[in-house]
Amino acid sequence: MDNTTLQNDLLELYNLLVEFNGATLKAAVPKPIKVTYIKDSRLLSFEQEGKMINTSIPIYYCLGLEDLEKPTLLLPKDYDQMMGSLQYAIMSGELIKPRTIISPENYGFDIYATNIRELWKGPDIISSIRFVSGVGRIFKLITKLKYGY
Repeated sequence: MDNTTLQNDLLELYNLLVEFNGATLKAAVPKPIKVTYIKDSRLLSFEQEGKMINTSIPIYYCLGLEDLEKPTLLLPKDYDQMMGSLQYAIMSGELIKPRTIISPENYGFDIYATNIRELWKGPDIISSIRFVSGVGRIFKLITKLKYGY
């Protein structure tokens, strides 16, 4: 995989999702983001207070997105953590170095890098990105009661 493409993909994703920063983190009452996978068009959809962003970038790096055909939520604290992880990965410069890889995970991915001077240590995790906070029945029940979704 071309690492500059990885850096560009994650930078584009970060720039798209930063649109939700105000209502998610800076509002008097933080609001979660509704996340849905649109199977027909293969897009991951993020929606909050009339703003909707559809992106195909995560589908190349994630597992289990089909489970998100029924909407679920990305809670404010998890949005903050995800954006911080994306920012760290982009700013670290690791994404353009050789021996940087993505490990697909359910509803997100992990980014690993190996230091060329310490190959015997193996890869270290740089960032862990998840696009949802939960998908289980109990999670959905609790968030429905708390946020009305």
